[in-house]
Amino acid sequence: MKSRFKFSDILLSVGTFIVFALSIVLWIFIMTNDQYFSRIDQTNNVSQNSRSRRSRIIYNLYLPTSAYGFKNGQPYRLYDAKKNLPLEYIKDLKEVKYKNIREVSSNQKEYEAMLNDPKYLQLTFPNEVSVNLFTKKNLKSTDQTFRRSFISPSNDVLYLGNDKTTTIYRVEIANANFNRLREYAAKSRAKKPVKFVRMKNSYETFYDQPENWRVYSYLTNTQTDSYFVSRLLGTANVTSSNNKKGWTTYSLNYYTKLRVPDTKAGRHDMLYTRYEKQKNLSENDCLIDSVEYVHKLGLSEQDLRYFDTTKDKLSYSNYIEGMPVFMGKHSPQVSTKLTQDTEEVAFSNLELQIPIPFDGQTRTLPATGTVIQRLVNAGLKKTEIQRIIVAYRIEKDHSHDSLVNLIPTYYIKAYDQWKSAQEWEKQDFNKLAVKSQGEGK
Repeated sequence: MKSRFKFSDILLSVGTFIVFALSIVLWIFIMTNDQYFSRIDQTNNVSQNSRSRRSRIIYNLYLPTSAYGFKNGQPYRLYDAKKNLPLEYIKDLKEVKYKNIREVSSNQKEYEAMLNDPKYLQLTFPNEVSVNLFTKKNLKSTDQTFRRSFISPSNDVLYLGNDKTTTIYRVEIANANFNRLREYAAKSRAKKPVKFVRMKNSYETFYDQPENWRVYSYLTNTQTDSYFVSRLLGTANVTSSNNKKGWTTYSLNYYTKLRVPDTKAGRHDMLYTRYEKQKNLSENDCLIDSVEYVHKLGLSEQDLRYFDTTKDKLSYSNYIEGMPVFMGKHSPQVSTKLTQDTEEVAFSNLELQIPIPFDGQTRTLPATGTVIQRLVNAGLKKTEIQRIIVAYRIEKDHSHDSLVNLIPTYYIKAYDQWKSAQEWEKQDFNKLAVKSQGEGK
């Protein structure tokens, strides 16, 4: 018995050693396998469950960007740096339970009456978003889209509005309490009088008189090419090739590439491309899948918000004091394009890092109607104007290499293109109309 016991002890020790040694070998293999880490890096967000992913999307990127209230029947754009109204609205939605949603009107006059009804506090998204993005369940087989939330005096009912179709949805809700949001809106410090004007397929915010807008300054940061190569392509089996037009292309294989500008070019626009057959996605799926690519880039998302959808392209912009920032000449921070054959992510590696205390600089912009008339006089058809907004363009501050100024500027979307008002005034609209007609065929 004694020798048998010793023999079993030896077998147990040998078995333990083998298991321990095998675990070390497997650990070394995993830790040194770049393809494994690359896949983790590229798919870690996808593996999360639907509820946590949906919550992350709401709180990070899909927030309203403007709020509107009324005083003596006059609509005002509301903003308060200390009480973030859109963020407060999203917090209030966290515990809401959605009981029923139904269409109550698609009449343009009724829609415009609601836009100008003092009973409602409005919060708007830059473009239509999916109802199912927020409801945690499919309320209908079809996924309604909306741009505006109308906060009624009751906490039991919420109204949603689609600018394009002038459709109003009535949503029955439970566990909602918008009282604090209403209180913050009533005490909002920055109020600018506005009116809502129908453009090509949306209602835009018009300022009836010249307005002063603050100029902000930020210290910036740029991530290295290797940072994005590592995140998007991994660190093994990546090749690079230079061409003569100021670009370097990094390739993981024939299907996955990253194009970056040469350092001396002074540009910041990068393009990630992956060729892969895609399934047919719903609008809700496109919104969610697009976010995964934004997370994959590893950019700071503190002020990054959903900005626009044009055909099959979704874009995200930094929002400073409630206004979007164009990082390039007329491009936002990130744009994703998902087609049946490719996934494309165009982005800027320039990031806004540290705000400089406001020094009192302002710019006066003319009334919105004045800008529209200038564009019409320059040859832009009013029926082609899709959006008009006040946004920031980046201007280099020569007092410091990493310092930029954010200059308030009118930006207009027409023919599915964003450009500043000054750029549109110099546009040859005859050539643009011909090109647009050719692309539409």
